[in-house]
Amino acid sequence: MNKANATFLIVTADDFGSSIEVNRAVERAAREGILTCASLMISGSAACDAVRRARRIPTLEIALHVTLTEGRPLSPARLVPNLVARDGHFKDSLTQLGLALQFSKAIQRQAQMEVAAQFKAFEETRLGFGHVDCHHHFHVHPRLFDIILQNALGHGLRTIRIPYEPWEISGTICKGNSVRNRFYRMVFTRLSARCRDKIHLHGMISSDGVFGLYQTGELTEEWVANLLDRLKHRPGFFELYSHPSSETGSPGHRELKALLSPGVRETIKKNGIRLMRHMDMVRSTPMPLSGI
Repeated sequence: MNKANATFLIVTADDFGSSIEVNRAVERAAREGILTCASLMISGSAACDAVRRARRIPTLEIALHVTLTEGRPLSPARLVPNLVARDGHFKDSLTQLGLALQFSKAIQRQAQMEVAAQFKAFEETRLGFGHVDCHHHFHVHPRLFDIILQNALGHGLRTIRIPYEPWEISGTICKGNSVRNRFYRMVFTRLSARCRDKIHLHGMISSDGVFGLYQTGELTEEWVANLLDRLKHRPGFFELYSHPSSETGSPGHRELKALLSPGVRETIKKNGIRLMRHMDMVRSTPMPLSGI
């Protein structure tokens, strides 16, 4: 498996375990579509159901989807009081959490406790760590990334999702949201560069690009096919993430249709793109010397 002369694509579904509708979509997309990986929200309300489904599909790689902004914490609420609202759920303001994480040692300690709890709970499923990422890509926050990296290294992981999306490939095919996407480009390109440098210093690897940010929640068959055509002559390891759901009429249902589309599968075949998992990327990449 040589990325110098071929294009490899990991297709991931995020939020696995957040609901039964998402879980059903993930299982179907893995069995009938192009899905190769699912990122498990281990603290999600349907996490147990997700784990049962994952065990029925041994070819589906499972990753950890850390969350600090949706659902309930695995840690006792009294130990992470600054992360939770009165109803016991995580506070859902990314801005407030981001600022608090940057400046509050207490919140940094609480985040460390909760992230460690989610890593431990995931390990206990015995599904194997494909990689780790975070809800809303929040792990690119400098304080949180250091916590995620520490836990990833402690659990023997060799890759973390770095949400760098090459603008020259996908930026021009994303219709609408141009102001938002240019803002995303500026912020995530800078933060992703820092994250990538950090994991490389520790001997970890990353993909050459991750797609879905500029089209988040709006993946369609047409958009995915256009992306695949753009990737045709670009050797490397890439990831496309999605948010499928079996709920009819929802944005996630449209994304499920894209993952199941015979036309999308045919475009993959026509363009010579090879579907893969993070574990395949890791196995095909020599272990670099850390600290260099």
